Amino acid sequence: MEPAGRGQSPSAGALWQRTDFRHLIAALGISHLGAKIAREALPLTAVLVLGAGPLAMSGITVASALPTILMALHAGAFLDRVRRRPAMIWSDLIRCLVLLSVPLAAFLGVMSVAQLCVVAFCVSAGTLAFDIADQAYLPGLVGRDQVLTANAAKEATDAGSEIVGPPLGGLLVQVIGGPLTILINAFSYLLSAFFLWRIRADEETAVSLHQPDIRREIRQGITVLWRDSVLRPLLFARFIRTFFGGMLGPFYVLYLVRDLGIAPLMLGLIVAVGGGASLIGSAVAPRLAAALPVGPGLILAFAVKTLGLACVPVAGLMLGVSPWLVIGLLMMQQLLADGSTGYFAVLERTLRQRRVPAELLGRAGATTRLVNDAPVPFAAILGGFLAESHGIDFVLWLAIGGYALSPVVAFFSDVRKVTRV
Repeated sequence: MEPAGRGQSPSAGALWQRTDFRHLIAALGISHLGAKIAREALPLTAVLVLGAGPLAMSGITVASALPTILMALHAGAFLDRVRRRPAMIWSDLIRCLVLLSVPLAAFLGVMSVAQLCVVAFCVSAGTLAFDIADQAYLPGLVGRDQVLTANAAKEATDAGSEIVGPPLGGLLVQVIGGPLTILINAFSYLLSAFFLWRIRADEETAVSLHQPDIRREIRQGITVLWRDSVLRPLLFARFIRTFFGGMLGPFYVLYLVRDLGIAPLMLGLIVAVGGGASLIGSAVAPRLAAALPVGPGLILAFAVKTLGLACVPVAGLMLGVSPWLVIGLLMMQQLLADGSTGYFAVLERTLRQRRVPAELLGRAGATTRLVNDAPVPFAAILGGFLAESHGIDFVLWLAIGGYALSPVVAFFSDVRKVTRV
């Protein structure tokens, strides 16, 4: 492993010269593209084919979040004792098989919201294992001195899939329907598994205990984050964003399609704008991290995302003024929210990967994932009942007000003192 140079991060070009890294990025890009298509296709199928309402949409959101609550900490301990790349391959194969059940059920005429909830649960479980393994696998593949650059490349790849996936998903749903779109998506996971299989680098032997103490191992993953004066407040800020984002998220597609009259293809194009913004945010993250203090940048990014989310209910207020103003506000939401997310996602992940020992990365990632997803079911259920009684607009404004606490928590902590990752 060649050093990056004094005070500098290695260039992305040096990483792209590595065949194994290209295979990893190809696998992630294809997997993320499929996930973006499925993210649009599953709720659109529920709304357009099954006529799902707010509570049903909340149910799908809850099902997607449950695997993290039930399995995340144990998955992190397990993935710190096995090789991560095979775990990622199996995760891809499982997701492929589960998604194939949707077009089959549609063909047989037995598709239901309950089945979509089961599919969402199983796909989320596969994604949970894949993401924990991926974040723990990356530093060993590229070297810790190249983690920031590698994370930026990964986030840019994810952003690229955000540009292509949603409009493609919206177009496919509009032309061939949700079930067939999900069929196409299922096979993307097979291709992702193939590229992961092509990686030839030897993976370091994972920690393997003859008599594993799961409770102790889980506690180590929690403790390593809790005792860090930077990672701990970032977890608090993440919890806030997740909880109030969980109130808002289940109704995004429903609000745009049903209340604002946005067609599936236009919905995909709007989301694609966010992909472009995320691509820019992730691409500039390494340069901004080298030129500007990291902590204040993170706090500002949290605030910008809150401002972006406020554009959604404001677009509803403009519905009677101009449909193009509505679309413009929705695109502005994607620009601000996804652009800031692309930036702070790279820096948060890099801080964790550099401040946590390699043998604890799986458990630290699992703990972070638990904090990220655990509030979602409770927030979604609460949001569903509030939407039924007070309307979706009320829930959107409530969620945005709570979301604004995230930059406040980060500001009154050691996060604002961080200058470099």
